[in-house]
Amino acid sequence: MKKIIAVVLGIVLVLSLCVPAFAGDYVEYPTIYVTGAQTNDLYSADGELISDFDIDIKAVLEEHGEELLTEFLFGMISDDYKTWAAKFHDIFVDIYGASALDKNGEASNGSHPAKHSSTVSVEKKSSDFGVWDYRFWYDWRLSPLVTGEELEAYIDRVLDATGAEKVNLVGRCYGANVIAAYVQLNKDHAEEYVDDIGYYSPSIAGIDFMTALYTGEIYLDSEAVDNFANWYIENKDLIEDESVAAFVGTLFELFDQVKVLGFAADAIDLLITRIRSDLIPPILRDSFASWPSYWSMVTEDKFEKAIEFIFDGCEDEYAGLIEKAKAYYEAVQVNHNSTVLEMVDRGVRYNIFAKYNFPDLPLYKGAAVQGDGYTAIPGQTFGATAANYGKVLSDKYLASVSEENQKYISPDLKIDASTGLLPENTWYIKNLHHDHWGSIEDVSLDIMNNDYNVSDQDKYPQFMDNNNNMAEVTPDEDYDKPVDSALISLIRFLTALFRLLARILDGGISLGK
Repeated sequence: MKKIIAVVLGIVLVLSLCVPAFAGDYVEYPTIYVTGAQTNDLYSADGELISDFDIDIKAVLEEHGEELLTEFLFGMISDDYKTWAAKFHDIFVDIYGASALDKNGEASNGSHPAKHSSTVSVEKKSSDFGVWDYRFWYDWRLSPLVTGEELEAYIDRVLDATGAEKVNLVGRCYGANVIAAYVQLNKDHAEEYVDDIGYYSPSIAGIDFMTALYTGEIYLDSEAVDNFANWYIENKDLIEDESVAAFVGTLFELFDQVKVLGFAADAIDLLITRIRSDLIPPILRDSFASWPSYWSMVTEDKFEKAIEFIFDGCEDEYAGLIEKAKAYYEAVQVNHNSTVLEMVDRGVRYNIFAKYNFPDLPLYKGAAVQGDGYTAIPGQTFGATAANYGKVLSDKYLASVSEENQKYISPDLKIDASTGLLPENTWYIKNLHHDHWGSIEDVSLDIMNNDYNVSDQDKYPQFMDNNNNMAEVTPDEDYDKPVDSALISLIRFLTALFRLLARILDGGISLGK
């Protein structure tokens, strides 16, 4: 019996020594979560909430709509929209201007965030770390370079409180910009104290619709209008009756195919061209463009044009703000991709979590591209290729992808991950909107703690479906439908029309009150 016990104990001892070999890849570090812009309430020096942007548009229109319409009609007659633009500016800034910074991009009026990382307590924990345990609180209006330095100090506090050797960082949308600024400013600190970095739908490469606003290049892309309208009809319950929704949706589709939407977009574009210089720069200078943070979300290729458009004629007056915006652009944005690759070589892992299958806001040329509703896939992933929303990559494109890179093509044929910055560390979650997170927080921490790559494990497929409990994406049922044409759109519209008429005739829809 003693021999048996000795053998058993020996086996247990051997197994106990082997456990680290199997479990050594899993290392749990505290995670610091850098949330995005507008996620920390702002207060005036007098303690009044100034960041409540949930505006009652109906009430605003009831109060000011008639006046604005009258001035707009006078502008059309006189071909001079300055008076209308001035009234619109006053109304807009009265609503949104309280949170504006000064002409140096600083909060000289005493406005401040509800919480700040320098004053909040840091919980002492040694295990079971979650995303929300160490949320980084900051003033999301300030330059990411300022906030990046604050993040370094907060990392040190978390390390001291937990006794951990390193931390993980995750950044949502603009929060990723803050992390990028911290790393650029403190590469040695990041190498020593950061294990993994996770980007959730990052805006580091810029946001296209915001860029269009900052450059005055607002344009109603007809395909994107069609996508956006149909998505809202389908998903936002704007039209309760399915037959009416189908009728309206196919009508938009038909309008797009026969270029009605294109003609309308061109007409609106002409109007915007006429009024944009009088309207957009004064409004933005007194509101959102006073925040250096939002300048970090202008795309690299349009940054100089945006500076010129917003500050034309008043560059000296806003020199301090312009300097802060350019400092981030020159130090961080243009160097981001090379810095990431450098830090990966130095041992810091990066993981990108992109989201898709939503139409973008139809406010710029090319807005039909695939994305999460606000940020397009190419920007989120620093270069991945995506088909337009509702479409798949062409046969010609798919045939051009090398055999080696075929594994990076999404099963629904919408995305080629191989062209992104980090194809082995970029994960795509389908049917998860920019504003929502599903299970991505738990999934991301598991991936980071286990140092998973796309190809070296079977637990998390590169393309996951939020609507199917993060299981692997499957081909869309209609992915192989014929290429749209005006004739096909007309047939769909007529079919929807006949169904609608049938509903009316059988009493399913009443035309009376």
